Amino acid sequence: AQLADLRLRFVSIGDPASVPAGRYARAWLEARGLWSRLAARILPAVDARAAVAAVASGGAEAGIVYRTDAALSGSVRLVHEVPPAEGPRIVYPLVVLAGRPHEPAARAFAEFLASPAAGIAFEERGFLFLPSPTRQR
Repeated sequence: AQLADLRLRFVSIGDPASVPAGRYARAWLEARGLWSRLAARILPAVDARAAVAAVASGGAEAGIVYRTDAALSGSVRLVHEVPPAEGPRIVYPLVVLAGRPHEPAARAFAEFLASPAAGIAFEERGFLFLPSPTRQR
């Protein structure tokens, strides 16, 4: 509801035409019936970090970005977090190509990224850690 407040001149998001974070933000706003009320006040940015910078510099009063990008800025504050059930499931897949010269090292790296130690590092940086079993073909 605060986003629809007419006192907010601009809300910065990644450009929905080219940036995943912008597509996610638009979809979330549409699901809440807010996109049509905000579309004229959307300040599209080249990426989520640029959207954070627009808010930090005062170019926009609010932004919808990844939590991890907002956490990197000491100049913005998180006022609402989209519950996981309301937003898209954002995953970063990793594949190891079989038969490549560095396949064993790549498999070891992939296994490390699914480990509890890596999970701690991801969570310290604001990511939700959802390890999946390593699948081999």
